[in-house]
Amino acid sequence: MKNTKINRYVVSVDVVVFGYRDRQLYIPLFLRNDRVPNEPSSECWSLTGAPIQPQESPEEACMRKLEEDIGLSIRYLEQLHTFADPNRDLRQRTFSIAYYALMEFKLKTLIGEENAKSAEWFPLNKLPKGPWAFDHRRILEMAVTRLKGKLLYEPVGFHLLPHEFSLADLLCLYETILGRNFDRRNFYKKVKASGLIQFIREVPSRRGYPTQIFKFD
Repeated sequence: MKNTKINRYVVSVDVVVFGYRDRQLYIPLFLRNDRVPNEPSSECWSLTGAPIQPQESPEEACMRKLEEDIGLSIRYLEQLHTFADPNRDLRQRTFSIAYYALMEFKLKTLIGEENAKSAEWFPLNKLPKGPWAFDHRRILEMAVTRLKGKLLYEPVGFHLLPHEFSLADLLCLYETILGRNFDRRNFYKKVKASGLIQFIREVPSRRGYPTQIFKFD
């Protein structure tokens, strides 16, 4: 039997984090430091990510890096795709298991990884033009497509809202992510009939009649 050489590879995780606020989807990006030795993507924008440690699962590596770089709790995490182009990292052969995460957006300064020169939240429609590290722009584009598709058949959008919300808040979220308008009355009717939300209370509003507040059931 012919001996097969076992090559050594690096397996990493990269995470696209989505937050929502004021009719905008936000994504945290990190500008890689040009002072790091052997850095192939200096002065490039990147997602949060890192090699998986020997004792970690990919999901555990994601949660570790999100806590280190963002310092906020993530409500939803889903595997997106494995990126394995032989030339994605010029230093050595690497595989990236990409994920996307959803969270309630909070105005908090990003911690940033040790190799980052700066870190900030960007609205999805005002992302930096580049340059981008590795294949991170492609990962981001795939995550946006996945989120739009998932929103049509599974209620993942609730993970982007506060625990208590109005139907108007939910409608704005769907219209923002999907990029189209919905008939308000029909949307409200379908959501109430879905059994996914639970009425909590009513609060006064400027319009003269109270606003109903719900939570995800």
